[in-house]
Amino acid sequence: MSDDSSNIEQTLKVKSSRFGELEVAESSIILIPSGLIGFPRFTKFVMFEHKPPFSWLHSIEDENLAFVVVDGFEFGKEYDVRPPLNDKDCDFTSEDEFALLVVVTVRSDPRMTTVNLKAPVFVNMRNRTGVQIIIDDARFSTRHPLWSEDNAEDSQDEAKKESGDK
Repeated sequence: MSDDSSNIEQTLKVKSSRFGELEVAESSIILIPSGLIGFPRFTKFVMFEHKPPFSWLHSIEDENLAFVVVDGFEFGKEYDVRPPLNDKDCDFTSEDEFALLVVVTVRSDPRMTTVNLKAPVFVNMRNRTGVQIIIDDARFSTRHPLWSEDNAEDSQDEAKKESGDK
C-alpha cells in the first residue's frame, strides 16, 4: 500500500476583510522578507485573481492589508526593468523566471487610476520570494495613468452598468 499523503497540498486559511475567509495552498505564499514600502512588518502574501487586468496582493498576516496590482509586463518594451540579481532576499539568478507586479491606486473616476512604475515588486518564481525596489529612472512615475481616455470611459460605462446606474 502506498502513502498518498505526500501528494496532498497543504493549505491554510487566510482571513480577508474584503473576501472573508479563504483557503489557499501553502505553496502559493509569496515571501517578501523586507515587506513592501511603508509596510515592512508584513512579509507573507498571496495573490488573488480579480477582474482582469487586476489582482490582489493580500497579506496573510493582516486581514486589512491588500494591494491591487497589475502585471508589469503589460506596459510593453518601454517598461524594460530587470530583477535585482544581487538581492540577498530573493536570490535571483539570470536564469530565473519572475513575476513583475505594479501597484495600482484605484480612484472613483477610472481616468484618475494610476500605477506605480517607480517601485515594482519582483517575485522570483523559483523560490516564491519577492522584493519591492525603487527604480531610479525619470521615465517611470509613481502616478502613471493606467487608462487611456478611451479605456477609462469604457470602464466607467461598465461600472455604471454593473451598479444599475443609467
